[in-house]
Order: sequence, then structure tokens, then C-alpha cells
Amino acid sequence: MNYQCPVCHEALHAAAEQTLSCSARHSFDVAKQGYVNLLLAHQSRSRVPGDAPSMLASRSRFFSTKAYDFLAAAVSEQIARHHTAGANLLDVGCGEGYYLEHYLKDVPDLNPDALWGLDISKTAVKLAAQRKTGAHLCVAASRALPFFPKSVHQVVSIFAPFDLTEIERVLTQGGIFHLIGPAIDHLQALKQIIYDRVEPHAGNFDAVLTSGAWQEIGALTVRQAARLVPPAITDLFCMTPYYWSATKAQQQLIERQATLSVTFAFDIRSFRFDGSG
Repeated sequence: MNYQCPVCHEALHAAAEQTLSCSARHSFDVAKQGYVNLLLAHQSRSRVPGDAPSMLASRSRFFSTKAYDFLAAAVSEQIARHHTAGANLLDVGCGEGYYLEHYLKDVPDLNPDALWGLDISKTAVKLAAQRKTGAHLCVAASRALPFFPKSVHQVVSIFAPFDLTEIERVLTQGGIFHLIGPAIDHLQALKQIIYDRVEPHAGNFDAVLTSGAWQEIGALTVRQAARLVPPAITDLFCMTPYYWSATKAQQQLIERQATLSVTFAFDIRSFRFDGSG
């Protein structure tokens, strides 16, 4: 699989050791860490798009506690159900590469050359490159995927924005989309500390479920209880959207917690693309 030039949509090929170029001579440098930046200026809504560096740092530290390893294993298992040797996998919103690492470890016959990770955050992709998985990594927007039509066999999105029209464009007929989001009881204990009233979380599955182009082929909820201590409590809080909507007093309240018993709960939904795209 080749990248598609984000300017003219022709194929990008290695023109030199550290450069990708198309037939129209649009060129993109490959960073020394091994990723390529294919995000055009008009595709970004801010000067530094994507997750803030502080959120990424918190997430990396929290992932190192292995608290989310059970989720990574469950997602990998669903991917493995539909993976065949030589088929490729795209993680839209791959972040710092934690899940990419698990896919390679847990999905039989998935090799690095068939694994592609994309994120709009340059900082996130840099962190993913530091894991040295060998996966193809690029900075790009989920609403402008730099891939050719019908070129991807499976797509996964974990807590990340996605554009369904773009997913439909790049997936092969019969390709699989794995969409992962928080279940209704995810992090209830954390939310109860800072909110007087806790509203159930509404998943982001409706766009797929209401489309006639998809057939749901798998639905799974995974849960795991954990007892957290600092600094994992603060890192967990800082990697969620709750941190950014919390007041300073609410943030300090979380920081003062000596322990936190919490339930992690995730919905994993798998859909087969049966439409024309």
C-alpha cells in the first residue's frame, strides 16, 4: 500500500532516502524518526492540532502501568478474527502508538509493513515512532486520509475522531471497521468526584448504525476494576476530556485523592462495510 499525495492524490513513492514524492513532484520529507507529515496547512484548525503534549505525556505514563492492557488485548482479538496474512490495518488516531505495539504482538501474521498509524498530532506520531514498531506512521487528518480508495482491509478507531465518509472511501468492499468507545459505566467513580450529576455517556456508534452501508458483526463490552494511587490517578484524569472542563478546584480535588477505586469499561463494536463507498 502506498500513501496518496494529499495535494494531487497521486501515489507517493520513495524519491530519495528521506523523501516521498509523487509524479507531480510534490515532496514530503520523512523525519529521521521514520514518520512522514502529510498534513496540509488548511487541514488543521489550530497551530498545534490534536491532543496537547501534556495529555500525551499523561497517557504515556498511564499506559506504562498496564492498566489498559486488557483493552488492547480485547481489540487485538477482534482484529485477529478478521485478519489474513498480507492484509493491512489502519489505526485512525493512533496517538503515541501504545495500541500499535499490541496489535503486532497479539495479532497472528500481522507484520509491521502491513500496519499503518495516523494521527493529526505531530507530537503523538513522534512518540509512536519512538516505540520502533516498524509500522508506517504519518501526521494527517482523519477527514482527509492519505490513502487510495479500497486499499485498506481493516480500520480501528479507539477514542478518536473519525470521518465515516473517509472510512468508507478507503476500506475494501467487505472491509472491517472496529470502533471503540467508553461504555456507560466507564470511570464513574472519577466523574462522581467532580460532578454533582453524572450523565450516562452516549457512544459515537450512531453514525455507523444508521448507515445502510454497514452490517454490525460484533459487539463486546469489556470491564476491569482497578485501585489507583498517585501519580496514576492524576495521569488518568489528565488524559480524559473531564480535565479540560473541570475547574481548578475540581482538578485539585482529584490531585488530593490518595486512592481511587475505578472501573474501566469499553464498548468494542465491529462493522463490515457492505456499501459502495
